[in-house]
Amino acid sequence: MNYSFDRDEYILSEVYIMDFIAKNWVNVCLVFVGSFALVIYILQERRKRIDAACLIVLQIGEVQEKLRELSTYIVDGKLNETAFYESLPIMEENYWSKYKHYFVKKMDATSYSSLNQLYNYILGVQEQQQLMKTLQKSGFALVQSILANMEAQLINFGLNNSYGNIAYSQIWQNPSFDLNQFLNMYWQQDGRIREIINRGVLTSYIPIQIKISLEKILKEYSMLEIVGTEGYQMLKKFSKKKF
Repeated sequence: MNYSFDRDEYILSEVYIMDFIAKNWVNVCLVFVGSFALVIYILQERRKRIDAACLIVLQIGEVQEKLRELSTYIVDGKLNETAFYESLPIMEENYWSKYKHYFVKKMDATSYSSLNQLYNYILGVQEQQQLMKTLQKSGFALVQSILANMEAQLINFGLNNSYGNIAYSQIWQNPSFDLNQFLNMYWQQDGRIREIINRGVLTSYIPIQIKISLEKILKEYSMLEIVGTEGYQMLKKFSKKKF
C-alpha cells in the first residue's frame, strides 16, 4: 500500500509539473532565456576585466622602461635636447584611467594611490615632451622665415648693387645682365648664410625649466614603488586568468 501511495504521489506530481509547464511555458522560457543571458553577461564582464588588467600590466611595464630610458637623457645636469625632442610619447592611451573602475573596490588605498601617481608622472613627462616639440617646431619655422628674408635681401642687394636704381623690369631686358654671373654670386653668398645658420647662431632657445621639471618628475618616480604593491600583484594575477 505504501508503495502504491508513493507511486500515485509521484504520478500526480509529474502531472502537476507538466500541467504547470503547459500553462506557463512562456514564463518558463523567459526565465530560462533571462538566466542564460545573465550568465553570458557575467562571463563577458569577467572577460573585460581580464583584458583590462592585461592592458594595464603591459602598459606599466612599457612606461617604466621608457621612463628609465628618459632618465639617461640627463647627464651631468644637462638635458640631451635632441634625444628628448625625438623621443616618442610614453603612452598613446591611458588604460589605467579607462579601466580602473573595474578594480577600485578590490584594491587597497596605497596601491591605488601609487598607480594614480605613476600615471600623473607619465602625463607630466608627456607635457614636457609636447612643450619641447612645440618650441622646436616654432624655432624651425622662425629660422626658415629668417633665412627666406635674408635670401630676399641678398637678391635685392645684388641687383641694386649691380644696376643702381634701374627698375627690376628693366634689369631683365638689359643686354649687359648676365644671369649666370648673378646666380653664381647669389649661391656663393647664400651658401655662406646657410653655413652660419648651421653653426647654431639661430638655434631656438629651450627653457631650462623643461630640464628642471623632467628631472624632478624622474626623481620622484624613482622613489615610487609599483611592482611590489598588492594592487599591482592583484592586477598581474588577474591578467593571467584564462577566463
